[in-house]
Amino acid sequence: MKQRAAFLLCLTMILCLLGGCSSPAGKPVACKDLSLNLPGEFFDLSGESYAKEADFFYGLDKLIVMGMAEEKTLLKKMTLEEYTDLVISGNKLTCTPRSLSNGYCFTYEATVGEDTYIYTTATFESGTRFWILQCYCPSEDYPQKQALIVEILESVRVTGMAG
Repeated sequence: MKQRAAFLLCLTMILCLLGGCSSPAGKPVACKDLSLNLPGEFFDLSGESYAKEADFFYGLDKLIVMGMAEEKTLLKKMTLEEYTDLVISGNKLTCTPRSLSNGYCFTYEATVGEDTYIYTTATFESGTRFWILQCYCPSEDYPQKQALIVEILESVRVTGMAG
């Protein structure tokens, strides 16, 4: 998975160079019961073979944004906070989640080959599924991308919220 992250960032940079990445108009994205806004000219990479595990997959100038839904079939009694803790412990991470307006997020660093990336992962909940959104970029680009990542995560809206 880590090698795939490096490959996807390289591919995104190439697509940006070929197609340009300058439009500030933004792109609304809707998938199942989740919607968000991607500022700028993100490339939809969801149809690519390397993105088949994700429900949506976008890239823009060294930043990847992907989302995956997990049905609550076996997790119905789990709260979003418990699910978030499960994601962190299941991936053997040592980080503390913080609250978003309608979910949780946590940030961690991982090395892929000789490159280091910063991952910001967020969890959200609808009535029937949990969502994991992941934004990642090379660590040296994170200070410039951090505000954009926060903007994207705060734009997330989920319908059918569990009550």
